[in-house]
Amino acid sequence: MNLQILQNELLRLTIAPELGASVVGLELCQAGFWLPILRPTAPAALAQRHSPETSSYVLAPYSNRIRDGRFRFGGKTYQLRPNWPDGQQTIHGEVHGRPWSAQRLDGHTLHCVFDASGLQNLNFPFPFRVEVAYRLQGDGVEISTTLVNVGTEPMPAGFGHHPYFMRHLGLSQEARLSFEAQGVYLTDASCLPTRPAQAIPPEFDFSRARPLGATRLDHVFAGWKGRLQMDWPGSGWQMTLEADPIFSHLVVFTAPDGSVALEPVTHATDGFNLLSQGWEDTGVRVLEPGEQISGGLRLSLRPGA
Repeated sequence: MNLQILQNELLRLTIAPELGASVVGLELCQAGFWLPILRPTAPAALAQRHSPETSSYVLAPYSNRIRDGRFRFGGKTYQLRPNWPDGQQTIHGEVHGRPWSAQRLDGHTLHCVFDASGLQNLNFPFPFRVEVAYRLQGDGVEISTTLVNVGTEPMPAGFGHHPYFMRHLGLSQEARLSFEAQGVYLTDASCLPTRPAQAIPPEFDFSRARPLGATRLDHVFAGWKGRLQMDWPGSGWQMTLEADPIFSHLVVFTAPDGSVALEPVTHATDGFNLLSQGWEDTGVRVLEPGEQISGGLRLSLRPGA
């Protein structure tokens, strides 16, 4: 598999265009050693083209789950095929396991494109194009995302990114996480919202920095303020992730492998159905033919805790 590496004196970012333009490594150089910021991607995941096990992958033209793979839009009901290893769920969009085209714009920028026009096996009823640009800049990474309706009908739309962060950096203590949001969606056994966003309970409140500890999360926070911070006590480093306002929601998932997914997304889980049911502030956009939405993320690492 052809991997693209963007590297400077501080950071090394590795991307697999042939596997959904997924990130397969983000590492920090310290004392001559490369320490993973995002969970490393196993060689077997690349060999098996298993994008859910990468360091971070792109979510489009929707993020997270769609209940029973079925949604209503424009007076019609659409049924999608299961696309997850369990053979049951439809989740995380239609692009993360597919090959993208890629072009190096300069030594520190990679522009990736996925165009669904004309695909016969597309598991989505509307054609679209996604463009993602990764740029390594000084002490951080900038990621810009654009989603375009290339069809002839309106389409519901959204996107996001699914990075898995290490909870320990080298021999550090467990990372402390902080972010602010207006509410959280409480979910059923399928991790799908059952009611509009509620006040954040104390056990899910990270407005002040604290370790995740034993807290189990697979929840979407609404009204995210577009900024989060992690610091690894004892490492001397802290990370800040900032997002444009279109990323109005944040998914936090404490993964079984010990990492934590902090996913900036544009809409709530099962957002297409919630929109059709009249829920407000789902974040779902409706794109007219030729219309597009865009947003940027900025991840930076600086000396800290």
